[in-house]
Amino acid sequence: MQSDPARSNDLELPKCCDDSVSSLKFSPNSNFLSVTSWDNSCSVFEYSKNGNTIQANPKAQMSNPHSGPVLGCSWNSGGNKIYTVSADKTGKVWDLASSQVVQFAAHDAPIEHVFAVEEMGMVITASWDKTIKYWPINSLGQGQPAATVTLSERVYAMDVKYPAMVVACADKQIYVFDLNKPTEPMRTHASPLRHQIRTISLFVDKKGYAMGSIEGRVQIYHVDQAEQSKNFAFKCHRDTNTQEIYAVNAICFHKQFGTFCTAGSDGTFNFWDKDAKQRLKNFAKLPNSISAVDFNHTGDIFGYAIGYDWSKGYDAQNRANESVWLHPVQEAEVKPKK
Repeated sequence: MQSDPARSNDLELPKCCDDSVSSLKFSPNSNFLSVTSWDNSCSVFEYSKNGNTIQANPKAQMSNPHSGPVLGCSWNSGGNKIYTVSADKTGKVWDLASSQVVQFAAHDAPIEHVFAVEEMGMVITASWDKTIKYWPINSLGQGQPAATVTLSERVYAMDVKYPAMVVACADKQIYVFDLNKPTEPMRTHASPLRHQIRTISLFVDKKGYAMGSIEGRVQIYHVDQAEQSKNFAFKCHRDTNTQEIYAVNAICFHKQFGTFCTAGSDGTFNFWDKDAKQRLKNFAKLPNSISAVDFNHTGDIFGYAIGYDWSKGYDAQNRANESVWLHPVQEAEVKPKK
């Protein structure tokens, strides 16, 4: 696993789940990482970094887990609460200080995405029931959402960087919201990509987004009509020897430099500069898919999960090397080249 020199200082976390990881989320202001899994669990690790040496220890595990796979999670700004959503059609809030878990959301189908947006006092959930719901933070667990938005299809990918929100649906429709008007899309357009969207991530400056499809392709898209000429797509996560094409499972942007990572079913992750249209760093192929990634709040640690993503179905499942790793980011890997 450590044959790639660029990964020689990467730390493997203690095993915390018995299935593939569905999401990784670093706390926005503190040294914690949450890990959700298809085994219905949510775990928290505390980490530290000294030079290129990372240390991490298990901190907590949700005491009242969901009855179905946990598909996503989001931290509050204080780093003491985690919002989780599940295939069991519920959303829960986990108070790490008290270990209390309270259900706050319900949908008519699995919930895949959740975002705590404290600027508007809401937790946002998005589901395969074709709706987005807004739940007031100050009354979580006390009933109905403040608002519900019905979309054209199931929500497959989503990102929020206040006040921007972008949602990609199963019919490849993209909805762009200004959360100052949370119930009305600011813009709707068809995805330029021909195949199903697996992941979408807003630029750091919120002027556009990158989306990845199951066909090993990423689209860079700008919201402003005047900047449409800057839009482009590129191929990635493809095997040039076998001509196999793999899904782009995850995209995340580096908060300081605005560069981004793509991770795929081929077991690779790469760092890119969209403005220069170039790859900054590619890492050696790993023995299983990369199912989830994230940069920490200071941008000097990159987390990635290795594990089967079910892209080839049940019969081809590969349980080898299921693990979560922390990579000490070198500035040269993520800083745009002059």
